Amino acid sequence: MADIATNVVKKLQDCILRRIMLIEEAIQFPSGTQGERVKTIVKNININKSACFSKPGKEAARRKNPNLFDMYPSIEQNGEELMLSWAFEQIWEYLIKISIIQQDTFKKVLVLLYRLCYFVDHQEFTGSFRYSPSKDILAEINNLENYVLKNGFKEKFDTIEIELLDFLYFVDLLAWNEDVKYNTTNGKAYFQKNKNGQYSCSANSANRGRVNTILSIISAPIMISKFINNIIESTKTNGIIDVKLITTTIQKFTKTRGLCILSNKELLSFLQPYLLQ
Repeated sequence: MADIATNVVKKLQDCILRRIMLIEEAIQFPSGTQGERVKTIVKNININKSACFSKPGKEAARRKNPNLFDMYPSIEQNGEELMLSWAFEQIWEYLIKISIIQQDTFKKVLVLLYRLCYFVDHQEFTGSFRYSPSKDILAEINNLENYVLKNGFKEKFDTIEIELLDFLYFVDLLAWNEDVKYNTTNGKAYFQKNKNGQYSCSANSANRGRVNTILSIISAPIMISKFINNIIESTKTNGIIDVKLITTTIQKFTKTRGLCILSNKELLSFLQPYLLQ
């Protein structure tokens, strides 16, 4: 089984360069109309399953401030969508269910998302840069799916959920699209630079798009799972439920206008021993 222990990513310049490459590639994907989108397969996951973008996305048709380069992400099996119209609600529901099934698996899945955020498991191919886990990481993902999640979803919720690997590919597409929407100026990728000509990694604008999207996907379920676990444990012992755990989450969303991003210190605290300094 693979060791997914991951150090906090600090080489943010390299990440921005990768993001620029992906943004500029996506801008060139062919586009159709809202009634007849044009699909681009960006990665064949297996013989009958693909990660796709279709253009234009819905936000390209907004009358006010349209996102002209918005795309519609999808994971498709034999041409059928597996995650139709998924948004943050469905993503968080999936992760919170995992937190209830098993906390250790929950931590591992969140670290896989952290790795996805910073391209740890991406690889370069001829003319492209794609999410492509190594054999060891792929084996870990498959083990989590086959030995924990598949039975866990059935036993705890009586549901059959999307496979973990498909979920990871979908989040990658979603984050890629957010980068295209929020880090494009005059038809090109744009990130602020400092006076030395380096990309300003400390600026809030550097995290807009991919990073904020995936860190929010990671952070909100952590905070909500703490509240759920507090209820479960308090019910067992007739203890007092700490309502502040959920009101703190709500307050964080309110202050940040829909973003919920924990600090590196908070992520390290919760995701140990899989996320390291």
